[in-house]
Amino acid sequence: MEFMWIIWLAVFVLALLIEAIGPEIVSVWFAGGSLVSLIISFIPGVEWWIQLIVFAVVSAALLVFCRPFLAKLLKRDTVNLNVDTMVGKKGVIVSEVGQTEAGEVVIDGVTWTAIATKDDMAISKDSLVKVMAVSGNKLIVMPVNSKEEK
Repeated sequence: MEFMWIIWLAVFVLALLIEAIGPEIVSVWFAGGSLVSLIISFIPGVEWWIQLIVFAVVSAALLVFCRPFLAKLLKRDTVNLNVDTMVGKKGVIVSEVGQTEAGEVVIDGVTWTAIATKDDMAISKDSLVKVMAVSGNKLIVMPVNSKEEK
């Protein structure tokens, strides 16, 4: 087919447009495959199905071999949020944690919403607690026993 070069050019441009619009690497592999197929389409006698196979093989090869390298190269620095560091820290209850309602705990001078590890547990004001987990914006706390290191 004489017009295959138009199709490959359109696929190439479309893949580049999609890549330019989004923040992630998603279609550059197809742009590479379509560019190679575009070049092959100018060779006389090369059938459309051969061009299609070349497109698929080149696109897959670019995806498999180049994606890990580009992902590592373009990896954005991840920043841990303050709440990610809270598990295991100890604090003091400043507003009672009821059996069904949240209270407040102060850890490192910051007040956080706290709930008990068990639904039927109440923790009184001025109790020392340890953060066991984080659920949304609430700290799940447990009283520190006198036997435990304070």
